[in-house]
Amino acid sequence: MKGIYKTVGAIAAATLGVLATTSHAEAFTIGGYYDGAEFDALGLEIPWAAETRIGRVGDHELNIHDIDNDADNRVQANYDSWVSGEAVDFSLVFDSLANTLTYTVAGIVLEKTEVFEDNFSDLYIRTSARQDGSSIVVDNLFLSDDTMAASIAATSSASCAAGVGCSYFDAEYLHIGDIVGDFTLTGKSTMSWLAANKPKNSQLAYQIKLVEGEPGVDVPEPTALLALGLVGLLAAGQRRQAGDR
Repeated sequence: MKGIYKTVGAIAAATLGVLATTSHAEAFTIGGYYDGAEFDALGLEIPWAAETRIGRVGDHELNIHDIDNDADNRVQANYDSWVSGEAVDFSLVFDSLANTLTYTVAGIVLEKTEVFEDNFSDLYIRTSARQDGSSIVVDNLFLSDDTMAASIAATSSASCAAGVGCSYFDAEYLHIGDIVGDFTLTGKSTMSWLAANKPKNSQLAYQIKLVEGEPGVDVPEPTALLALGLVGLLAAGQRRQAGDR
């Protein structure tokens, strides 16, 4: 009987190792980069996006908006303290229990309630620069979800050389995929421009575009079922041994 316990215990330990490996394999991933045309060709539906821009004259600079950018379903705020070359902190938090997206930029907090998606599996961080001599970098990224928390070395950046002229499609999209459950993304954005040619009207901006994931289903994986079965076998053996005493 001791030999059986020893064998089952070894198998259980190995199974738990497989479970740990499986969990790690399901961590979020960096899916690569797209330009504007490539991203549009994906045909993705973007139910929500968080946006920061250098400034739309007479309008807001920060917002969370829906797929239609409907003013009645958008939260927004002003931020007029941009300094060329200065990094600004941001965070985006999804709370599925509260049905809320919270976007914080330079200490200004925007909260969008009634976000009824169960989860968001993918983020696309879009940077765009459409004013001559301007540039933007989003970096120092850190993401935590229901599986792990880790720094992301990849960045999203865009620039428009002086005298070139840049369009809507001159943008870069950094794809982060396989996100599980609630998440928190933090990072920094740095906008730069020529003193005599400051951008306006969203000519220098970034967005965090959210793609809805498949509905979550709590079904144990085969390795998890095996582990549960082994635990049950060990418990049954212990009861039997206690009864033989």
